[in-house]
Amino acid sequence: MERDLYQILGVSRDAERDEIKKSYRRMARKYHPDVNPDDPESEEKFKHASAAFEVLGDPEKRKIYDEFGLQGLREGFDPEQARRYQKWQGSGPGGGRRVYRRGGGTQGADFQDIFGDIFGGRSPFDTSDYTDFGGFQTPLKGRDLTATIQLDFVRAIEGGEMELALQGRALKVRVPAGVRDGERLRLKGKGSPAPQTQYGKGQPGDLFLEIKVQDHPTVRREDMDLYMDVPVTIAEAVEGTKVTVPTPWGEYKVTVPEGVHSGAKLRLKGMGVRRGGKKGDFFVVIQLRTPDTIDDTVKELARKLADAYEDDVRREVRWD
Repeated sequence: MERDLYQILGVSRDAERDEIKKSYRRMARKYHPDVNPDDPESEEKFKHASAAFEVLGDPEKRKIYDEFGLQGLREGFDPEQARRYQKWQGSGPGGGRRVYRRGGGTQGADFQDIFGDIFGGRSPFDTSDYTDFGGFQTPLKGRDLTATIQLDFVRAIEGGEMELALQGRALKVRVPAGVRDGERLRLKGKGSPAPQTQYGKGQPGDLFLEIKVQDHPTVRREDMDLYMDVPVTIAEAVEGTKVTVPTPWGEYKVTVPEGVHSGAKLRLKGMGVRRGGKKGDFFVVIQLRTPDTIDDTVKELARKLADAYEDDVRREVRWD
């Protein structure tokens, strides 16, 4: 039975191109030889997926495949003559096991045998480094590369240009503002060069950069919002004050209201992460600090402060 290219990529026959591309990339990442060294089975699956995407990722090739199957990808195949022949045969598009070829006449075409040639006795990529669907040949693309780059918290928020050294090459990379931890940046054509073969030289592979963002001592990120812990003294919390707060977009004066509690959040609208026209908010999180020196005078003042509380401050602390 003929193996179907759509089944190889795990998509339906009416799948959109983006879905096909996502499925191929997922399989390529999973079965890539660099990820699975010395694993012939994974390498074979990677090659099969790449060969299938070579057809289904191209609108014209996919159209021919949908109508005629693998035989439509053979060198010298004439779709118009095939359609005329099928009409004459009364079998409809893609029907039967015969196809009309340039030069006249018909030729037997067993789909299982055709596919066996491609995925059975040999892989879609032979030692000449080309993709072969029964005579349909294209140069092989260079390998994709993956590298990990460490970014400090501030650089990840602000973005900017940085230099990388990869395989003896110096690369300048533009890091977009607001990049996330775990995000992958794609540098098209910056991977391994394609091998030169008798069928020409294909496109170089891509370089994927995996981002690792370091923690910040006082700032944390939640989606597009930033939270900064800002300490205030007991006196400032009681009387209220103004504090200067550094943000990625400059310093701002923030009014701390009288009687503020530890953990209170004061919002600076639009001063958080900025990316793609979107702006998050910046939250100042109040952290109450006790004095560094605790003596009898400080303790006496603390006892006087305790008299100002009307209710038990822990009245809402409960398990159930």
